[in-house]
Amino acid sequence: MTENKCKNLLSEWHTLSKECAEMELIDFMLFSALSGGTMTENKCKNLLSEWHTLSKECAEMESKHEAYLNKMRELSKLQEACLKAVKHGHYRLNQIRENLESLEEAVSVDEEDQSEMEKMKRELVEMESKLAEMKGELPLQQNGLYLSIILGGNLNLSLLNKNDRYRYKQDYEKFKLSVTYALLSLLIIALFFRARVFDSLINFVFVWYYCTLTIREAILSINGSRIKGWWLTHHYVSCVLSGVTLTWKDCDCYQAFRTQLLVMAIYISFVQVLQSQYQRGCLRRLHALGQRHTMDITVEGFSSWMFRGLTFLIPFLVFAYIFQLYNSYVLLQLYHTTECAGQWQVLALAVMFLVVGCCNSFTLLRVIINKRRQSGQYSTLLNMRTKYRFNKQE
Repeated sequence: MTENKCKNLLSEWHTLSKECAEMELIDFMLFSALSGGTMTENKCKNLLSEWHTLSKECAEMESKHEAYLNKMRELSKLQEACLKAVKHGHYRLNQIRENLESLEEAVSVDEEDQSEMEKMKRELVEMESKLAEMKGELPLQQNGLYLSIILGGNLNLSLLNKNDRYRYKQDYEKFKLSVTYALLSLLIIALFFRARVFDSLINFVFVWYYCTLTIREAILSINGSRIKGWWLTHHYVSCVLSGVTLTWKDCDCYQAFRTQLLVMAIYISFVQVLQSQYQRGCLRRLHALGQRHTMDITVEGFSSWMFRGLTFLIPFLVFAYIFQLYNSYVLLQLYHTTECAGQWQVLALAVMFLVVGCCNSFTLLRVIINKRRQSGQYSTLLNMRTKYRFNKQE
């Protein structure tokens, strides 16, 4: 009996242990379910709170966006009104100038009236400068044929903020200098390693570089950069010249002129780096003195403002222009040889080098002659007055 009692007691103990384990499991599952429900409820509350906050922020954003659109519509109307006013001001100014000139030719005036008329002339010049500054702050209605063809429409490319215009000009200068350094390195390598594929790569980079320059310079012209006609045209011609060289096949005729072409390109790239470094410093100094506009850019030639410290560049430029004319002469001689028979690239390059060399020389000569003739005292004073007047507005 004692043995049976022990067995029964052990059986009851095992049963109780199982029941306790089952109860612990049920209790754990119940606790987990209750805890999970609380966490889910908290997540729902947080999500709803975030949604209500976002809804309020969206309502505020819609209100701000509507105010922004209203201001843009007001700005557009003001721009149109200002453009009409400036255009009408130019028309009235030209009328008064024509009447003044005809009056001076037809009637003899005394000293007092002559003094008043001279004063009026000076005020006309100043008013014309003011109108030009106002026009530069307004969007242009036409971008010109070149940009319209490339961009496919008359987009508004005017940068209305002076800081944005200046940054764009600085990016243009950095781009031009960086690519010139890269081309100079490639040209030096090509001089010692003959490979037509490498030459083609360099010519392709030249085509891309000058195409990009023409687009950027057209945008700069819209935003107030006073780029002279020939220096803009010069880049179009250089782009075509590089494209023609790219199509020139590798033959004895090409190899006969290759070294001379590379040497000239290396020299001109070196002169461009020299010009860029010194011109940028000179432009900063002249702008600080009020004698140049903030949007004036460096050029590959010589301008009147460079007489203020950059005349040492003239011999380098003269030699480059002589080199271009010499290239034209050599190409014309090659065109009549049997190796170059039937190669139109030779004659085309000869003509383009002749045009570039002559136009560069003529432009340099004209700048030197004009500098001897002009005094520019009043225009310098006017530029200083204009600069400080508009700086106060910024």
